[in-house]
Amino acid sequence: MAEIRVRMYRVGFGDCFLLTVPSDAGPQHVLIDCGVTPGTTHKGDIGTIKDAVAHMAKETGNKLALVIMTHRHMDHIIGFSRCADVFKGFKVDAVWMPYWESEYDENASKFQAELTALAMDVQQHLALSAGASETVDEMLGMLRNATGVDHEEMAVAAAAPAKKAGTGGGSNAASLALLKTGFGVKPEYYKKDDVPKLPPGLAAAGVQAEILGPPPPDALAFLKLTDLKKGVGQYLGSDDGGDASMFDPFGEQWHVDSSAFPPSAFREFAGGNKQLEAAVQDAQPGALLTAVKTLDSFLNNQSLVVLFTIDGKKLLFVGDAQAGNWEYWMYGGTPEKAPSIESLTPTGKTILGHLDFYKVGHHGSTNATPVTAVESMEGEDFASMCSTQEGAFGSKANQSEVPRDPLLAALETKCAVVRSDSIPVTIEGNAVPAADGAPKGLPERKVKGRFEVGPIYVDYLF
Repeated sequence: MAEIRVRMYRVGFGDCFLLTVPSDAGPQHVLIDCGVTPGTTHKGDIGTIKDAVAHMAKETGNKLALVIMTHRHMDHIIGFSRCADVFKGFKVDAVWMPYWESEYDENASKFQAELTALAMDVQQHLALSAGASETVDEMLGMLRNATGVDHEEMAVAAAAPAKKAGTGGGSNAASLALLKTGFGVKPEYYKKDDVPKLPPGLAAAGVQAEILGPPPPDALAFLKLTDLKKGVGQYLGSDDGGDASMFDPFGEQWHVDSSAFPPSAFREFAGGNKQLEAAVQDAQPGALLTAVKTLDSFLNNQSLVVLFTIDGKKLLFVGDAQAGNWEYWMYGGTPEKAPSIESLTPTGKTILGHLDFYKVGHHGSTNATPVTAVESMEGEDFASMCSTQEGAFGSKANQSEVPRDPLLAALETKCAVVRSDSIPVTIEGNAVPAADGAPKGLPERKVKGRFEVGPIYVDYLF
């Protein structure tokens, strides 16, 4: 049988993956996300996403068997509207989106609208009134990702509404519109345990798919979990594998409990700008940051998590799933009860114990790929790909860098890890060197298949 190919385009801090499966009718292509964000530092967008989409269009002959949108963050969807002129020429057989995007579920639609309204209101408030600080920059970076609108252009647009806001073209709203109506196919909306409808080309190629996330509507509490609790955690702290506590970037003066921010923050502010404005004005920076991070977690935990099985090979794509999404399918527990590695579900053990490919969650950030997930990962010479950009978020000085060094070091004990920012872009008319802090070249670790580097991508063929 011909090889399966996973192609990771180098777009900066964002995901753009092309999965190609051989079939008797010719190669079947699956696009998983297409986005980029400048990040907190404005270094995340390296200006190559239009080149990547143009290259992909030529590679696929403008035909995609399936488009998967994992979730609505800018670094996963902005490319669809920024490159709308190209995408409108594609023939797409099927579109998959997370359940939380369903326009046919009134509660899901209302929830998304309220999250977006809150993000826009807080972003505009900060853009117009807050002075520069590390805390404000962090919040604005997350809010930009949630809205697809740059806060600096938002401030200009507020003063002159006729000016269109947006960074580099496109917006999250326009991307969602294209995904939902622009391809001429009705999207399928999935949550854990739904049985997906594979388009005929993929089904004929023997592809199987299992939906592991996001959690369903009756498990809303899982969506706000950034970190697994009480001793499980993420790779956040020391180089010995990380500690279980979230990194704390603030001093004691900013330590607050949940009572410091209105409990109605996410459900009651839609259309209530005066109430929101008063709450924002009164909130301590630490409390406001907590609210923004919770909003960010809600969106990341909505990620569509898909396990593909192709010719017996297991490929796990997790989007930006954070702890709540992982915990829901990987453990038999509740958001209030701490999970442990001993409580991994049989499904979790089977999946993580037999991987052939893993798309590193959330660009290698501190709040994805739980410690116990890494500890449970096994496979015969399997590979991982991490689409990221050094220096876009956080810093090594305060142990908040993305990608997080201890996480990648732990993954490298299990598999070969390739970072997109380690690959220079050499496509005609656009040259971008590898990031200074990224490893040079491809990993030397043995893998089942092989890596190949192209002018704007790296392939894994197996």
